[in-house]
Parts: sequence; structure tokens; C-alpha cells
Amino acid sequence: MKSEKRIWPWLLLWGVLDLLCALFCEIHADEAYYRLYGQYLAWGYFDHPPMVGLMTALSGAMVSGTSLILKNLSVRLVTVLLHVGTVWMVWKTASLREYRPASPDRIQTDLLWRFLLVAASMPMFCAYGFLTTPDAPLLFFAAVFYYAYKRYVREGSWSMSVLLGVSMAGMLYSKYIAVLVIGLAVVGNWQLLKDGKAWAAVGIAAVLMVPHLWWQYANGFPSFTYHLVSRATGYKALYSLEFLPNQWAVFNPVVWALMVWVGWKQLRAEDVFKRSLGWTVLGMQVFFGLMTVRGHVEPHWTMVSSIPAILLLVDEEGIWTKGWKMALGCCVGLVLVARVVLMLNVLPVQTGLAHKQHIYAQIHEEAKGLPVVFDGSFQAPSLYRFYYDDEAVLVRNAYDRYTQFDLWHLERALLGKPACVRRFGQVYWTDALTEEDLHE
Repeated sequence: MKSEKRIWPWLLLWGVLDLLCALFCEIHADEAYYRLYGQYLAWGYFDHPPMVGLMTALSGAMVSGTSLILKNLSVRLVTVLLHVGTVWMVWKTASLREYRPASPDRIQTDLLWRFLLVAASMPMFCAYGFLTTPDAPLLFFAAVFYYAYKRYVREGSWSMSVLLGVSMAGMLYSKYIAVLVIGLAVVGNWQLLKDGKAWAAVGIAAVLMVPHLWWQYANGFPSFTYHLVSRATGYKALYSLEFLPNQWAVFNPVVWALMVWVGWKQLRAEDVFKRSLGWTVLGMQVFFGLMTVRGHVEPHWTMVSSIPAILLLVDEEGIWTKGWKMALGCCVGLVLVARVVLMLNVLPVQTGLAHKQHIYAQIHEEAKGLPVVFDGSFQAPSLYRFYYDDEAVLVRNAYDRYTQFDLWHLERALLGKPACVRRFGQVYWTDALTEEDLHE
């Protein structure tokens, strides 16, 4: 039991690192956008389900202040707390003692070191400990899902069935990729389709999803149309060529190679839990690799498979040679260096991770206290409102994609009022904003 308690100091250290990054790493444009979700809470949004909006609303309710580090934390606090919970839940799943009856402290301690090496070496898994995006709650609820699933396939209890239902709903309220997580788990264990308690879990999730589905219906299913139709931009060779390098950046090349190999080995495993993990790890890679034929695939879309990857790798005896341990240790070191670099805000402005505030300081000075009308992407008004809490709206041009601003129609409240308009590369001021200013 002593070895099991050794996770707590590491959890504390992990949480402190995430908190420091949350305080000092410059806000990302997407995070500023999701902050607005929290200011206009709803059961759904154009781009994503509502969980990330709830997170920023809760963070904002718990933290307030005008200093930049407090503003950062007012968007990220819940993310930090959730990620500590994610790490803890994945560890609980990996170390369930009732399924390791001959597990002395020495073996359990070795398992802990394996867990820390794999988890702390994956760049994007660590990044979602402080960056507030829909992936952060998705990882948390996926961790709960795999914990409940591991116990369910061994116990078949109603309590785990209920927890499965709640965790599935949590994943779906976080990001629609959750459908793949659930589906690939079933592919690895077709017997679930004959299991009444498993269907009860699906029923619980379906009932919990009703408010969001109703929001989609009432607004013309904007999210489904966007993700299933509008994002398809056609094939470019670059989309396929960049897929694997992007995955190596997400997981690190060492973990990626190991998880693909171990996942392949587990596709026909007798243990249905490990089989489901193997299908998820490989299924995510294959699915999104094929999706490159219809458009760009964001690297982090496969990130949720980091949890089954961790669970597979810590339990695979054959890979834990001295060489692999050293390679993973080097990756952990590189991730720690990356954390420091992000906190120092020394990256080029083109990365979107540093030096943005001075851009919006200039815009704020030009606006002279008036509301600002932007065109282009959602990033500009979102960041402007984050830095200055002044009114800013987005008016979409014909060449820009739809966003949540198109559902909010915040610009209507500015009609007839003075405003600073920044459109088509020009800046001008008007004493009374008109429809022509918005749609010319």
C-alpha cells in the first residue's frame, strides 16, 4: 500500500507545473474564444459541445483580477484541476490492485515509474494540463471511462454501468470525437452488444445528452454540418505527408512507435480490455490518417488515445529495456524544457504562443474607447476582449468560415452607436454604426 501512495507527491508536482504554465504561458487565441463561450453559456456552440464553455465560466467565477496572470488563470484553473484528476484516474486504472493479486510493493513501484515516464513524455498530454480546449475535459472523462470499463468487463456491476453512462455523456459534452472512443471500445469487445447493462449505460448517456441534442435541433444542427460537411476542403498531398510527423509531435516518436507496436499485438488479445485499448490506439491512427483525403487533420485530434496508450505501455513487459527507458527519459526532459520556454514567452509571434498583447494594445489605443468591429477570423475579437474586456464583435466576410459569432449576432447591439471599424484592411471611426458598415 505504501507504493500506491507514492503517486500523491508526483500528482502534487504535476499540478504545480501545470499551475505555473497556466499562470505564465501566454493565452492562445482558441482559449480566448472559449472564454467567450463561458460568458454566453448555452447547451451547445457552433464549433463544439458546451463543456469547455462551462469550464471557462467556472474558472472565471473562481478567479478574478486585472493582472495578466490572474486573467490567464481565470480561463485555465478548472483545466489544471481536471488534468490532475485525469492523471490520477489513469494511474488508478493502470494500478488496480484487485487485478494484480501477486503485486508486491516493488512491482507496483516499478509500474509507477513506467506510468510517469510515458505520461510525462507526451507533449500534448502535458499541454492539456494548462491549455483550456475541449480536449482537456475529453481526456478527463475518457480517463473515467476507461477506469469504469476496466472494472465493468471484470465485475459487470450496475455501479460501473452507471459510471460508464455518465463518463460517455461527459466525453460527448466535451468533444464529438468521443463517438470514436466509444465505438472502438465496442469493436474490441463485440460482446457488449449483447449486454443489457452496457445498453443501460448507453441509455443513461443518451438521456443526459438530450439538452445538447435539442440545442442542435433548435439551431439547425450547426456543429454537425460544420464538422461533417463544411470542414471537407478536398485532398492535398501535404495533408497525408504531414500526418505522421504531426503524430510524432503529439505523442513523441518513441511513444508513438511503441504504442503502435503494442496496440497491434493486442488486437487479438484474450483480455477484452486490452483488446479494446489496442483497437482504439490503432483505430484512431488509421481513421484520421484516412481522413486526410478530405482535408487537413489537426494533430491533436488523436490525443484522446494517449490514455489507452499509457495503459497498454505500462503493462507491456517486453518494452521496458534500459534503452527505451533512457529514450523516454530524454523525451520527459524535452517536455520540461518546452514548458519553460512557453512560460518565458520567447517564441516567435508567428507561433501564436507569444507577443500577442502588444498587437492588441495598439488596436486598443486606436479604438479610443469605442467598440471594435473586426472582420476575418474569430481570433482577433476574442483576444481583444480577453486583454481589455471592451466590446468587440466579428463580421464574417464571404471568404471566412462560420463561427459562434454568427450565432450570437453581437454586432446588432452596436447598430446606431459609435464604433471603430476594422474591415478589408482599413480602419475608420463612425458616430453611428450602420448595416452598410457591417455588410459592405
